[in-house]
Amino acid sequence: MIQSPTAPARRRRLKPWLIAVVAVAAALTIPVAAVNVILVGVRNSLYTTNVTISLSYVSDSGRTYSCAYDYSTPNSAPMPDAVATQMNQRDWSHTGQLMYEWSKAHRAAAGSTWGLAMDEFVKFPAWRVDSSSGAGYELWSKAQPGSNCEDGLP
Repeated sequence: MIQSPTAPARRRRLKPWLIAVVAVAAALTIPVAAVNVILVGVRNSLYTTNVTISLSYVSDSGRTYSCAYDYSTPNSAPMPDAVATQMNQRDWSHTGQLMYEWSKAHRAAAGSTWGLAMDEFVKFPAWRVDSSSGAGYELWSKAQPGSNCEDGLP
């Protein structure tokens, strides 16, 4: 039996500039990610989630969208218990649908319509806290993972 000649396998070599680009990208990305993890950890240890609001709506296409938002205040200037209780006990069951309908009539720049609806429909009672940095308050909000309310807007 005669074997057909085969060409020797060619080894591909990575180009040195490609290796350098990957190394520089990794060298920049890893410290930035580490700092981000540290800052999130510090922020989470200095803030307390006081209120969680769950919203949902059915779009004109019949699809249901839902989202949940956590509202946090710094431990040095906490939200009064009465405010947190009032907001947590409020019936939010129809608010998401109202926000969707409002968003259809009040279109804004891409990505900002839902935020404007949040400002319109989610209002906290006023409060002030005396802290080492003076009187005032601070309130942070963050959408929980998996929230998709913005996705269903026209």
